[in-house]
Amino acid sequence: MSMQDNAVASIRLGVEDFKAAEHDEARALSSIRNLTSGLLLLFKVKLQAMSSPGSVEALLKEKVTPTLGTAGQVIWVGSGKKTVDVHTIITRLKSLGIDGVEWNLLEALTTIRNDIEHYFSSRPTSVLLETVANCFHLIQQFVPTHLGISPGTLLGTDTWTFLTEQEAFYERERKACLESLSQITWPSDILASAIEHLSCPECRAKLMKASGNVETLSLTSFHCTRCEATSEFGDVVDSMLTGKYFADLYIAATQGGEGPLDLCDRCERDSYVVEEQCCAICGDGPKAPECLQCGTQLDDDTDEMQSQRLCAHCQYVLEMD
Repeated sequence: MSMQDNAVASIRLGVEDFKAAEHDEARALSSIRNLTSGLLLLFKVKLQAMSSPGSVEALLKEKVTPTLGTAGQVIWVGSGKKTVDVHTIITRLKSLGIDGVEWNLLEALTTIRNDIEHYFSSRPTSVLLETVANCFHLIQQFVPTHLGISPGTLLGTDTWTFLTEQEAFYERERKACLESLSQITWPSDILASAIEHLSCPECRAKLMKASGNVETLSLTSFHCTRCEATSEFGDVVDSMLTGKYFADLYIAATQGGEGPLDLCDRCERDSYVVEEQCCAICGDGPKAPECLQCGTQLDDDTDEMQSQRLCAHCQYVLEMD
């Protein structure tokens, strides 16, 4: 079994312990041990991969000694069986340019793990679980960027879905998603103010991040952290508008009256915002007035009829009555 396989097995065990920990404090302690072990192994996988060929996995070993190569050059070679500790893992990865990882979360987790192993933990189970949940976020920060594999593929769909549903993970990832969406050059202030409503078309999770050229929407993709689906702008814009105007849409559907959104004549989407008199996507507007009776668009030269909001035919019928 490879080091990566061992890491995955430990994390899965940690998750199973975490699920049972609410009613069994021993399982909370086991979750800390297994999850910490799995996370450390994942970081060691990266050090193993970055070690130079012939160096006997130097970056992974605690003890490294210099030797001379065949060409007389100095080569740092790992020796012994003992691998790097937490502090050395963090130091080496940071010096190798591995960034975007909240190492303080790992340090907090290992501190509690050490309390459990060598002394005791006076912290209640709820605090232990909160710390574990916070550290789930480390997987999202490290695995896709630095191991080149999606968390869902690495851990399995069931395990990863469970992790994304934890409150601490969700809040951290949600914040990162909103920051990503705020960098996009949106075509209107209406959409810019509706990013909190953007959700995944596949699983409805509000955990969508933008990637690609965020200054050009046609070149921007939206990736879901939970189900890992990738969507384009046209796929997610409806969720933004229906979320922003949900209350008014509900009232119009249940009580009648004019709804907040209408069909845009130019882009042919339900993105024309009646109150703003413009399309949130293409900016087209305002629309020419329509006959209150039959909905026919009124001509510009029918000022008197426009003031009464009736077309010539409906005006004629009204006068005949």
